[in-house]
Amino acid sequence: MSNHNMNNNELIFHEADALLRMTLMGGQARVLLCRTTRLTQQAADIHQASDAATAAMGRLLSAAAMLSCMIKEERGSVTVTVSGDGAGGRLTVVGRGGQLKIAVENPQAELTAGEDGRQDVAGFVGRHGKLTVIKDMGQGEPYIGITNLVSGELGMDFAEYFTMSEQTPSLVALGCLNQSGTVLSAGGILIQAMPGCEMSVIEELERREPFFRGISRELYDRSLRELAEFWFQDMQLEVLAEDPLTLKCDCSRERMAAALRSLGAEDRADIASSGEDTVMACHFCRSEHRFTPGELHALFAPDEQEGSDALH
Repeated sequence: MSNHNMNNNELIFHEADALLRMTLMGGQARVLLCRTTRLTQQAADIHQASDAATAAMGRLLSAAAMLSCMIKEERGSVTVTVSGDGAGGRLTVVGRGGQLKIAVENPQAELTAGEDGRQDVAGFVGRHGKLTVIKDMGQGEPYIGITNLVSGELGMDFAEYFTMSEQTPSLVALGCLNQSGTVLSAGGILIQAMPGCEMSVIEELERREPFFRGISRELYDRSLRELAEFWFQDMQLEVLAEDPLTLKCDCSRERMAAALRSLGAEDRADIASSGEDTVMACHFCRSEHRFTPGELHALFAPDEQEGSDALH
């Protein structure tokens, strides 16, 4: 453990969640550095998550934030799904710009933390399975990349994804410092060598890799810019932009109604004939939308009319 007081439930550093986009050595390397502390806490509260689930969500939200901010198209989005053999089941994050939402199959699965206080993220995620990244640019066919999980700790798994699926040598570090339902710090860093990057620059970045391993503790009491300058001040650091990050679900009653209408005729008939309210729940924000039998009749009526017209 570090010398930080983990029993203090107050955040000692009040910087808003954000992502820094930077370049090094005149553009030879790209760096993304993010803080996701507050949105990880929000996600943990929404899903009433165990500490292991919270640590996994913090890491996954950080990775998805960096992936989504790499998509330049305004209508573009990224969907990241981790399907491992761990206690947590499937985890899904959707990012659109700096707006994120996350769903977890078994968010309350408990695992024992290590003696050093580290949460068992690999036990929650699983050490075997698939990491799937879908990039939707808002037009044309989406890009789909699938790689095998290599550790379940997520940092190495995303480094594998970038190297194998996108052919971009990448250094990824993800972290979440949390216990007893409180997120003290969460964030991540992604460093990528751009085409034409000199070997000496790559070697220098590899030498600094140990600095990033404890990224959640580094973010605990320092700003993103302070960290970036501390780590890269001698490598021609240039900050290009700072993007805010938020946890926000875009579900709505209208979307739930559309999902009901998209059901097959048999399923719609079963729902309509039950004579009971139908409750649709969002897996991302846990909000519920209730539809009465009368509302369902009105919702399905156009389809029923089309069906009857087709018979004549």
